[in-house]
Amino acid sequence: MDEIAFVKSNVQNQQLIKKIRKYNDSLAFKSLFQKYLPVVCNSITRYHFRFLEIEDLVQEARLVCYQDVLAYKLKSQVSFGKFFQRSLRNHYCSLLRKENASKRQQEKYAESFEEVLENRRDYSVYLTSFSYYPLSILIAQEQLQEAIEYLSEMEFEIMYLLMVEHQTPERIAAELEKETIQIKRAISRCHKKISETIQKK
Repeated sequence: MDEIAFVKSNVQNQQLIKKIRKYNDSLAFKSLFQKYLPVVCNSITRYHFRFLEIEDLVQEARLVCYQDVLAYKLKSQVSFGKFFQRSLRNHYCSLLRKENASKRQQEKYAESFEEVLENRRDYSVYLTSFSYYPLSILIAQEQLQEAIEYLSEMEFEIMYLLMVEHQTPERIAAELEKETIQIKRAISRCHKKISETIQKK
């Protein structure tokens, strides 16, 4: 029954997408976006934005949705819902990275990282494999802030999931649809980038 409902929903999505593309049908777009409003709300809550209003984030989601309508391949094996969810996650992560990279976020990020190291004893298990990097000096606020600038959007997302959401490399790999070894290598690269940035000081 669930599979039938899934197929029916995907067919409805494709019909709406065709209307939007051909006629620029605003009602069709509203209907499509409304279906995924819970996904948008969940993403907004999950990423803990501090300086962007909810209305702005919803508007950002609308833009992502419209861009996805134009970019989505109707014959794709991936459903539009999954396609949009992935795009929205990447976009919000990019916005969050920019927010954290601003000078207004220096103190907040340093405190968050210090709290993880001091209060989340179980977190240290995730970093055991990479202990050869001088991570203790990451607490330095300005140095950490500068190091973040050198991380790619994907690397920042991985480190966010690792440090802020306390996810294991295995869970991150499942969420980002990557191999665990790829995530561990990315974490290793991040630590190396941060260490090298600090050593230049």
